[in-house]
Amino acid sequence: MDALELNAIAHNGTVTVTLPDRYRQAWDEQAVRVILLKEGPIQAPSKGSLLAKLRQVKISAPADFSENIDAYLTGEKNA
Repeated sequence: MDALELNAIAHNGTVTVTLPDRYRQAWDEQAVRVILLKEGPIQAPSKGSLLAKLRQVKISAPADFSENIDAYLTGEKNA
């Protein structure tokens, strides 16, 4: 696969790229694939603490689930 990296600016939903003269003959009238990558520092997703994530877990279970969890896990009782 031939590749060429060019800089462009997106504006109002349009990305305009002008091929430099030295590439025009090889690339003119060719089908191309465009991949947009935002320039700038990469921002890591914010990580919440494990306990904060566990607080969001919701369990729907019978009233005696916590007392008889072993029986539910082994299949002696059905939830």
